[in-house]
Amino acid sequence: MFSPYHHCGNTTLLREQVSRLTASGSIPDNIMRLHNKYHFALIHKLRSSRAHLDSLHRLLSETPPQDIVGQSNDFHFNANLLIDNFFYSMGSSMDILAREVLSYYGIPLPQVVYFHRARNLISRTRPGDPILRFLSDPSWKEEFSKYRNALTHELLIVGKYSLDISVDGGIQRQKIVIPLPDNPRDEIDARTYSKNKDVLQYCTKTFKRILSFVNQVHGEIVKNIVSNNRLPI
Repeated sequence: MFSPYHHCGNTTLLREQVSRLTASGSIPDNIMRLHNKYHFALIHKLRSSRAHLDSLHRLLSETPPQDIVGQSNDFHFNANLLIDNFFYSMGSSMDILAREVLSYYGIPLPQVVYFHRARNLISRTRPGDPILRFLSDPSWKEEFSKYRNALTHELLIVGKYSLDISVDGGIQRQKIVIPLPDNPRDEIDARTYSKNKDVLQYCTKTFKRILSFVNQVHGEIVKNIVSNNRLPI
């Protein structure tokens, strides 16, 4: 589905299982409506994230050096735009995943649902459920959330860049490398750039991580559906 980043085979299996249960009348209408609402919203956000990531790759690899410092400043605007949109879509996908999981468990959705709420709500009534181990914040989420929060409420991240030039088979290639600040809340003049030195590499790695994470959660949902042969679980 998202080749070459991830095939998301469990996501495909989940849709197949939902279709099977629908054909047998084993899904209440309200659960089916929630599935249609959140599952496909999640897929849309992931596809949007890929589109922003691919566009960022083209911008950084195809922009001529003279356009970086042009008076129009279009490069900096477009780079910030694509990075903003990637982080927004990726963050939203985690929150939508929480809503999707809660709907499969038949748990009424609070008015506001962020990712961590899914674990809290399920653990109250089903503290031993295997899905809980997949709903803890992954180790990379804290850093990702700091960047997303800064993009949403504070300063733009893009303020520094370099050119990476390589020669392969007599063909010279160049790409623009934009680092992410170690602390996006630092003032621009005080920022350091020692951890994530290439925004494209960071976003690509994050995208793969989230696809893998979603695939694992969907895989556990599929196991539960197969075991119980119904929704809600």
